[in-house]
Amino acid sequence: MKRMREKDIPAFVQEVAATGCNICAIGPAHYFLGDVDVPRGKRRGLYKKLKDIDARYGGRDHLRNKIASYLRSIGRFVDAPSLEAEAWEIFPTSEHKIDDEAPDLAVITAYDEAHIATYAALLVAEADGADWSDAAWAILEIDSKREPARAHRAWASHLARARRLATGVCPELQRDLLQ
Repeated sequence: MKRMREKDIPAFVQEVAATGCNICAIGPAHYFLGDVDVPRGKRRGLYKKLKDIDARYGGRDHLRNKIASYLRSIGRFVDAPSLEAEAWEIFPTSEHKIDDEAPDLAVITAYDEAHIATYAALLVAEADGADWSDAAWAILEIDSKREPARAHRAWASHLARARRLATGVCPELQRDLLQ
């Protein structure tokens, strides 16, 4: 089976875009081809053109990250949380308000008890290598694009608190966080 070469990425993207089909990166490592903007009556011809392009360039799964990177570099992208976020976004977060900074005390506070799930989600996100801005948005519900300083401060202080609690302030809490 023919495989696309890295040097062919710009030409491939240009040909796909020339069909009227949108090609766009999603997040840092994925991309999509979308026909939503193509009128229904022209889609049949579009599919044939895309099939011909696919045959001409060959398989491209091995270049997924490089295609996404190229699309980002030319401004064809949609920001999305990284896929690492999927594993930890399912954690239930606290119904209580998230403060801009977590407590920095040697004892467990009522705030800590109310935010156990938040701390656990932050620890899992860190273990998964999630970007801090994704974690701030998904777990703390603070938009890092609109409030970057606040989002980073809240993320850093809550993660530091989670680490502290998970590493020995309270053995019972350590077991709860790491289960």
